[in-house]
Amino acid sequence: MVNKSERILRGENFNSMKIKQRPYREKKEKGSSGRRGLSGVQKAEICRLKERGVSQVTLAKQFDISEATVSKIVRDKVRWLSLDPNTNKAIMKRQRTGKHPLLEEAVALWISRAVAASLTITGEIIRGKAKKLAKALDIKDFNASKGWLTNFKKRYHIKEYKRQGEGASAPLEKIPQFQSELREIIKSYQPEDVYNADETGLYWRMDPDKSLANGSISGKKKSKDRVTILLACNATGDDKLTPLLIYKYKNPRPLCNIDRSTLPVHYYWNSSAWMQASIFNHYIRQLDNQMKRAGRSILLLLDNSSTHSLEENFKPSNIRLHYLSLNTTAHLQPCDAGIIWSFKASFMRVFTPLVIHI
Repeated sequence: MVNKSERILRGENFNSMKIKQRPYREKKEKGSSGRRGLSGVQKAEICRLKERGVSQVTLAKQFDISEATVSKIVRDKVRWLSLDPNTNKAIMKRQRTGKHPLLEEAVALWISRAVAASLTITGEIIRGKAKKLAKALDIKDFNASKGWLTNFKKRYHIKEYKRQGEGASAPLEKIPQFQSELREIIKSYQPEDVYNADETGLYWRMDPDKSLANGSISGKKKSKDRVTILLACNATGDDKLTPLLIYKYKNPRPLCNIDRSTLPVHYYWNSSAWMQASIFNHYIRQLDNQMKRAGRSILLLLDNSSTHSLEENFKPSNIRLHYLSLNTTAHLQPCDAGIIWSFKASFMRVFTPLVIHI
């Protein structure tokens, strides 16, 4: 027998069918009839506003809670106003406490220091450290189970994060000095004449790691097809230079019988699809001629990659190249501060609808 779901997918008309529907239940409004969790920081803010003379009714409406809840928070204002906003307790919405609060505070403090030191932390490492601390505190009824770890992470808002970029490799103590030096160089130019260029690799055929499904799904080998793209723009953002694209084929099939000068990119190729010094020098020559025709002199900020070196007998007349110090591009280079990420996000918005029609 064919069920209703299958018949719907076939496009059959169900206008004449009597389908039972659950009665509509109006959602309760939050406030006096609902429940809403507030963090320690929010409760401290309520106490401060109350001290400034804000009425209880206004606070209840502002924070979407009942007046009784406001009254309860204000009665305990000594506790909330003395709360350190930089601690885990300040962001907790429910002041959950485990069986051994002192031990958990010690574990949370250790995690904070480990994160500050850029150490990699896993669940097993946390459980092992908790066992050692429990032994040091002479706690004998603690075994650091997986259930304890799950609840501990909920209580202290500990989640798994992916490391982003290479910012931790930078000499952080010297960043203010490098910023000051960079400002001295830039001040001789108008903002519209200060440019930044940087490359990024784009794995244009690689599928996302996750997918929605109604059951477990198998993975497949990921495509390693990539292109290298160089993006460049000025400080005001009103001049986005034509991107440079490097692929591994000189004449890929989609570009057969197409005039390369009509492409929205400068197309180059080599077997590895990586940037090369010869490609970079050709690009700079074109950009220098473009600026010469426009009667402009610009400053171009670059990272210190060896592929960005100029040929011996080549010195641009209308472009001054300034190379950023080693490992500082994540802190000083605008393209590393969101421009490349925004470009890739825009690419995925265009690419995803194409996948739907495959």
